[in-house]
Amino acid sequence: HLTITGDNNHHIAEAGFKAFGRALGQAIRILPNNALPSSKGQL
Repeated sequence: HLTITGDNNHHIAEAGFKAFGRALGQAIRILPNNALPSSKGQL
């Protein structure tokens, strides 16, 4: 879920798509050792 506030609907939508795209990119990236990213040891 995203909560975005602002006055300009165009900028609100743009920020939401950019945040989603960055998060998706991080989630599907492949690490140098061919492993998928994990939160193990991070939380």
